[in-house]
Amino acid sequence: MVQDLDKKIQKLQSEFESNSLHHALIFQGAELGRIEDNALHLTRKVLSMNQDQKEHPDLFHLRPAGKMRIIGVEQTRNLISELNRTANQGDNKVALIHEAERMRKESSNAFLKTLEEPPPGTYIFLITTRNNSILPTIRSRCLQVRLSTEITSLNHPQWQDWLQLYESWISCLLDREKIKQDRVSPMFMAYGLIERLISINKQIADEEWKKNLIDLPTGIDEKEKDALETSIRKGIRSNLIRGIIDSSRSIVINSDIPTESLGGKLAKVVSLAEKISGLLEVNLKDETAFEYFWLSSLRIWTSKS
Repeated sequence: MVQDLDKKIQKLQSEFESNSLHHALIFQGAELGRIEDNALHLTRKVLSMNQDQKEHPDLFHLRPAGKMRIIGVEQTRNLISELNRTANQGDNKVALIHEAERMRKESSNAFLKTLEEPPPGTYIFLITTRNNSILPTIRSRCLQVRLSTEITSLNHPQWQDWLQLYESWISCLLDREKIKQDRVSPMFMAYGLIERLISINKQIADEEWKKNLIDLPTGIDEKEKDALETSIRKGIRSNLIRGIIDSSRSIVINSDIPTESLGGKLAKVVSLAEKISGLLEVNLKDETAFEYFWLSSLRIWTSKS
């Protein structure tokens, strides 16, 4: 049984039972793994699969491939070919398109006709954390399913220790008298935080990848495997950045300094973190991105206004 099953999935299951389920759905949310779990739960209903079953002769996957995590046009055409064949068992087929925003324009265009007029009994579920990055021509042919945006916090002990150090660092920066007496120590602390964060990011990502290696999908090739690993590692890093944002908000709320005095600084730091997250998505090196974030946020927290 999938944990934290979204209520919308239960509604979609009922629609399938009444023959009113739309053939093309975009599942969107904050956590890729949770979205995939929910989409698979609906897939099991459509294909009459067991609750612990993850593969089926009439279940087809389209995944990003390679380090760049691209869904190419040849992959897409192969899926279209599979969907145009007769179902192996029963009357239905399901295509799960993982990280659908990774489809190139040529891939999306090749898929439009199938998406608009799918073969009988075919259901197409697109999975994404970045719905706005999917071409409008694709989105317009699908129903949007917004799943819970609640994000699972990381409870890794080293990460929790790091957050305490981060909070201490900001508290130090907000003490203007201490900063006047010692402007060097906060800089050294910043570089220490950067190095430790990079190490923790790698450790947590390595641990998560090892867990996934045990239960890799059947038939996944090396390029898809590379893309899946990259996706997991980027997901962990994004989760860490969200944790930094949440921690920054908590510091401002719990500070003795009036919130209105820190609100502008917090807004700038949050905007900066979101900018860094975007730059990391286009393969900016972690060391460069984090150094830019810390030196910039140091200036923000210590500014007079």
